[in-house]
Amino acid sequence: MLRLKMVRSYESPRSNICASAAHFLIEKERTAALEMLEADRALSPTADYSTHQVLRALSDWTVWGYAIIFWAAATGGATQAIFGPTLIAAMGYTSTRAQVLSAVPSACGFASQLLSMVLPRLYRRFSVWIMLFSAAACAFYAVIATVEDSHVRFAFLCLSNFALSPNMPLVSLWMSNNVLGVTKKGVASACTVMLGGIAGLIGSHIYRDQDAPQYRFGHIFVCACNAVIFVVALALNLYFRYENRRRDREDESLDAATLTPEQIDDLCDSRPDHRYTW
Repeated sequence: MLRLKMVRSYESPRSNICASAAHFLIEKERTAALEMLEADRALSPTADYSTHQVLRALSDWTVWGYAIIFWAAATGGATQAIFGPTLIAAMGYTSTRAQVLSAVPSACGFASQLLSMVLPRLYRRFSVWIMLFSAAACAFYAVIATVEDSHVRFAFLCLSNFALSPNMPLVSLWMSNNVLGVTKKGVASACTVMLGGIAGLIGSHIYRDQDAPQYRFGHIFVCACNAVIFVVALALNLYFRYENRRRDREDESLDAATLTPEQIDDLCDSRPDHRYTW
């Protein structure tokens, strides 16, 4: 039963493939896991709107935790997309050369986003990866804000882009794995996208003309955003581990025979057989 719970807790668009390739399951367990996953997916297109799940999502602090991480990560990304050439030109490069060189930090960010697809397969602890990347980005921005040498600042700008870019896809996948309930998952996604949109509005104002050429205020602001990511990811990590241990101790089971699919869906991620990924 525990092994089936492990497969059930890792629900994603590729769950059927994961379950069918799970060699640690015997044939009967693999069949049961695939049936559970198919039942969950079959409910999605036919599920009715649930006010109960909307309220549960809006009152769930973990949903806002994911949204805050996404907002803070998107703020860093928005500032680099908007101000990258300006920051590089302030390091002493010509406008034309700054435009060309701005592609380098962007390429670093693109490479790390590709890497974010691989890392959870190597070690499926999303909070750990998010904390590592946010801590690195925080340190790199602190260096940019304090050093004078233009070559060092440019190098750390590239490293900063590499460190801040993976957290948006990582937190999105983390949320998708942990939030259950068709309506609740939709509300959680909407909250995340909403705060991500606010990031562009805020990010467009943090690198101010009066702060040139060092732009320390902007760098410190993005550094603080990554510190927020670290703290929130750590809080989620500790809470999910505690909650998983509590459910393991109570060892409750879901009596699917006495509940309708809609009632099971309304339990959201409070269902006793669900274990959070942390």
